[in-house]
Amino acid sequence: MDGRRTCRTRPAIGRLTIDPSPANGAPAALAHDLLYSLGKRLPQGGETHGTWADSQHPAWDAVAAWVLTHHIGHLIVCRTDRLTTARQRQLLTLRERCGIHLTLLWHRPVSPTLTTLLDETPHHIIGALPHARVALEQTEHPLADIPNPEQHRHSDPAPCQDDGPWTPPRAPLDGVVVDRLARTPCQGAPAGTPGSASPSLHGDDFTARDVLATRLTTVAHPLHAAALTIHAITAADIDRLALIRAIDIDENATTVKVHDSTTHRRCRLYPLPTWTRPLIRAARIHSQLKDRAPDNPLFSLITARDGEQLTLTATGIRYAFGPLRQEDAARLHQAALTGALPRP
Repeated sequence: MDGRRTCRTRPAIGRLTIDPSPANGAPAALAHDLLYSLGKRLPQGGETHGTWADSQHPAWDAVAAWVLTHHIGHLIVCRTDRLTTARQRQLLTLRERCGIHLTLLWHRPVSPTLTTLLDETPHHIIGALPHARVALEQTEHPLADIPNPEQHRHSDPAPCQDDGPWTPPRAPLDGVVVDRLARTPCQGAPAGTPGSASPSLHGDDFTARDVLATRLTTVAHPLHAAALTIHAITAADIDRLALIRAIDIDENATTVKVHDSTTHRRCRLYPLPTWTRPLIRAARIHSQLKDRAPDNPLFSLITARDGEQLTLTATGIRYAFGPLRQEDAARLHQAALTGALPRP
């Protein structure tokens, strides 16, 4: 993605501005521009090439999920006149899908093609700078629900590569065992418990928490980001991640329920720290956008084949993804400190 010209953005006030690269001919290129503006990093080369990010519909699904998650209410697109008609339609589709205010900056006389497109949607044309400033002031939105900007700077594109040390799995938070009576269905996570206390990830280990939080925030696909985040919190293995349903995450993303096995006799509720909630909530929103039933597994596709897709994503952010055995926690932590952690 060399030569990308993504503008600085202000998602904290619900506004996103992009300057897309018209020369990029990939079908999902405009979606990529938006993901970069939101601080996301796409899979890079090698075995990750040709993944979901190169497919138009999955890439736009990811964009829509993040826009809704972070309450982006206003999207400003520069040089729209240089975009193809197909990409202009993609923007109008995103506007309708997410209910956002869309401002298209046009630097040429209005073309018949644009006129045809705009006839399909309510709009008004602003031709003077003072009027544009008034319109901009009128489309301010409440503060977006995004992580601490000192930790995650969404105003700049995410770095193309993370050369820092590998982050190992950490000791999981304590979960609350939920017993299930025989011959009764396994219920979802109850609202408000036990996540309301907003616990930190791993006690006083703020440096490790912040590094991991920053890396997880750059994961572009909402399901990948949520699955890896739940793994970091609960140490759930692939089989248990595959069982998590949308109803196993409470409405405010403060709690996640992890099933013990297919018997569901002693599932556990885990509190979700504050920084994880936008990542977890994005997975729920993505599922809703795809019209999936709430009691269907969220991560069934990305946990297939022993979690190959998740492992590739984890490799991209240098996170040692895999089930954590309690007796290995100290060894992995020491290996991370010395830089000797092997690739997964």
